[in-house]
Amino acid sequence: MTEAHGRSAPLSLQDKLDRISHDRDVLAQLRDLARQGLHDGDAVRHRDSGARGRVMVLRSAEVPCSVVQLEDGRQVPFEPGWTSAEGP
Repeated sequence: MTEAHGRSAPLSLQDKLDRISHDRDVLAQLRDLARQGLHDGDAVRHRDSGARGRVMVLRSAEVPCSVVQLEDGRQVPFEPGWTSAEGP
C-alpha cells in the first residue's frame, strides 16, 4: 500500500481512522442524495427560482457536503428546494 500511494512512511492508525471517518461522511452525503432520487453529478433545478445546476458532493472538503454548481460556476449549498431537472 505504501508504494501504491507514493508515500515514504505508512499511515498511522489515527490517519487511517480519519480517512475512514471522512469516507463515511462522503457515503452519508451520497446516501442522502439517493433518498431524494439523486446521484452525484445529476442536473437539478430550484423549485422557486428556476436556477439550474448540478449537485455535487465535495469529497475533498474537510467536512464533505453537498452543493449545487450553478451554470455560472458558483456553488451554493444543496438545500430543500432543489429537485431533479429531469422530473416534473
